[in-house]
Amino acid sequence: CVNCIALMIDAIAKRASCRAYKPDPVSEEAVTELVHAALCAPSASNVRPYHVIVVRDAEKRAAFSKVHQWSGFCSQSPVVLVICGDAEKASHWWIEDCCAAIENVLIQATAMGLGTCWIGIRGNPEWGPEHDREGTVRKICGIPESIRVEGLIAVGYPATDLRTKGPAPLENVHTETW
Repeated sequence: CVNCIALMIDAIAKRASCRAYKPDPVSEEAVTELVHAALCAPSASNVRPYHVIVVRDAEKRAAFSKVHQWSGFCSQSPVVLVICGDAEKASHWWIEDCCAAIENVLIQATAMGLGTCWIGIRGNPEWGPEHDREGTVRKICGIPESIRVEGLIAVGYPATDLRTKGPAPLENVHTETW
């Protein structure tokens, strides 16, 4: 339906990172919709390696707030979604599949009036053990070693008005060649 497409485009255009949340709880129904959106993401060869962990526990959210220099607001968002991928099931494409799941959640949340922020967690062995964000999240949630952690999504009702940054400049678009 034309109206549905307009609503989707509106949610895409309005999506913005939220870093301050009201203490209002997010309903189980709303969380279920967000998880459903994640699980509807496209997947290479339809492998669907993504997993979602719904975290409401205040102690775990407080622990997430210390995982990354930009994750402090996880302690105040009433829900954090942990997006993981089974790298054994999809050794090469799990990252892209998980990122598609994350984007689906961000857009769905915006359409529902919720604020979100994506915090990248996936590590790089070259960064050294002091930057093992994946390992820290793995311990907090009891995630098996074979499962990779792509990111966290803080979810809640925005405490402030969100400002979108607008689309990238048209200079970033090329036709046929660079």
